[in-house]
Order: sequence, then structure tokens, then C-alpha cells
Amino acid sequence: MIERPGADILPPGDKGRFEVTATASDEYVFRAAPLRNVELTAPYFHSGQVWDLEQAVAIMGTAQLGRELNDEEASAIAAFLRTLTGRQPTVEYPILPPSTPVTPRPTR
Repeated sequence: MIERPGADILPPGDKGRFEVTATASDEYVFRAAPLRNVELTAPYFHSGQVWDLEQAVAIMGTAQLGRELNDEEASAIAAFLRTLTGRQPTVEYPILPPSTPVTPRPTR
């Protein structure tokens, strides 16, 4: 990372990996989300402050590349990211019988 995003993007009170390691270089270091279906996962960043994919790309261009991306570049990168959007899997939850007073409870 060249430069951290501004305070308006960083989550207040959450310093990421720093909370675990207490190492200054780990401040605001977070796990990177997978790119698959990134178009469907707004808002972006751990603070949830950015709702537009092009804006998120522009912010990360500055933070990771150290340069301002123009609108055309940000749009082209966002268009590529949209190609990674796939069909969402269908999750079917089982219908469980109602609990009764004699239903065993979890041990943990």
C-alpha cells in the first residue's frame, strides 16, 4: 500500500490486524475480500462508506498504486470486475421440526 485511504473511508475505532499484533505497520490492514461477485457486495471497504464500484476502484488506485485513476481507467477496471459476477448459488435451508422440552440441546 502506497497511501492509506482518507479518514472518511477508514472505519473509526477498528484498526484491523493491529488489534491482534499491536504492530504499527498493521494499522488498518484488513483481509482482502474475494473479487468474485464484487459487483454485488456494496457497500465497499470495512467502513461501508463507498457504494459505487468505480469510486472504490479510484480510491484503491490512489492507495495501492500511488496515482489518481481517471474516470475512464476506473470505469474500465470496474467493467472487468463486473465480468467476475456469476450466478448466485441457491441456498435451501432444511425445515426442522419444532423444538420441545425434551429436544436435546447443543453441548457447546
